[in-house]
Amino acid sequence: MPRNWLRNSMHTPTPSLRRAKSVQDRLADYSEAVALAEAGEQMLAADLVAPTSTGRRRILVIGHGCSFSPRLREYALSVAERMGSDLLLLSIGMKAGDATWRESFTQLSAQAASSWHENAARMGLHIAHEVRFGGIEEAVSELVRSCGRIEFILSEPEEGEQVVGQTGLALFTVK
Repeated sequence: MPRNWLRNSMHTPTPSLRRAKSVQDRLADYSEAVALAEAGEQMLAADLVAPTSTGRRRILVIGHGCSFSPRLREYALSVAERMGSDLLLLSIGMKAGDATWRESFTQLSAQAASSWHENAARMGLHIAHEVRFGGIEEAVSELVRSCGRIEFILSEPEEGEQVVGQTGLALFTVK
């Protein structure tokens, strides 16, 4: 029965396709690790199956343009600390714009994220920051697909309205 499920899910473009592929990849890694361990290469085997940063739970935090409100920062850091999760900050700029505008938007976004890094370092949390250009729906969907394990999304109310129903993740807005 599970075998048929796996085979059928590989032919349909659903979220289970990604999961099935990642399970296959992990099984291949474990098989290789067992072979290395049997050959006396325990260190290489351990490196192969060690958890990577992509396996950690993440909370996606969507900013308002190139900024993040202090209230959103406090709440997100508090939740991440309690859950033992990483934070993934997302700044979304307009698709239209010249290279100079994009560069300044990216710099302003990085400055806004730097205060998160300082607070997170004191709390022992990991933070990553992404800058995307285009529609919020596209940016969030693409990031969720490419990033792996995202538990839920935190955002300002304006951005939350645009993301509702776009992913299979829970969305919480901070007012």
